[in-house]
Amino acid sequence: MTLRLYNHLVTILLFVAGWAYPVQSSTLVADLDLDQVSITIDFNGENLLLFGAVSGETASDIIVILKGPDVPIALRKKERASGIWMNKQTIVWQNAPSFYHIFSNRKLDKVLSKDQQVRLRIGAEHIGLRTSEVMLDKEKAKAWRSALTRNMAERGLWKLNERNVSIIRGALFRAPVYLPANIVPGEYVVRVLHVQNNQLVAEDTTYISVAKTGIGAMIYAFAHDYSIFYGFFAVCFAAFAGWLAAAAFRKQ
Repeated sequence: MTLRLYNHLVTILLFVAGWAYPVQSSTLVADLDLDQVSITIDFNGENLLLFGAVSGETASDIIVILKGPDVPIALRKKERASGIWMNKQTIVWQNAPSFYHIFSNRKLDKVLSKDQQVRLRIGAEHIGLRTSEVMLDKEKAKAWRSALTRNMAERGLWKLNERNVSIIRGALFRAPVYLPANIVPGEYVVRVLHVQNNQLVAEDTTYISVAKTGIGAMIYAFAHDYSIFYGFFAVCFAAFAGWLAAAAFRKQ
């Protein structure tokens, strides 16, 4: 057990006992066993543990929303023309979360109504996604949004993890969190909501910092800060590798 995890577990136990904080109608505290993730050249993902406690009331339901940095995401619609599949239309979602996972101890629709989910901005369809062009046709906009959700889900970046939060003795809770290898660097926001009788009674927020380190960070920074030189170098390296391979075959 790491020192960070041990210290937080002690704090939570004191919190539940009522020693560390004054007892209120409902108070929530949550944290992670690791709040900094390093993306190295051999990064294959990271397993984290979210844990916390509720004081003052028995924890009925817990919802966790883990949201990554917003990034532009392009979607292309292909159509068949003269026997060839071609990109006929492109939509760019300007503020799509690069990572969006929801965790709950039971089915989300049983915890909160659809109207409450909209009001609390829970779910990718309720976070105000913007596109590069105005779509007046609601059915078309819904189809593009569904395509975005399906695409991100297939890559493991958007997911609804129902029944993934464990509530222990009505006061403590825990949820395993997995960050896959294809996450982007940046600040990840973790919202934890305590819901009692289908009403939000407490909320806490914590953060995860994800950063590239080592040679991977150097290549990433060079590619983004000096994209023209990076592209030129990549072309030259590919040409040199091709020439070297051809020369080796000629000798054989």
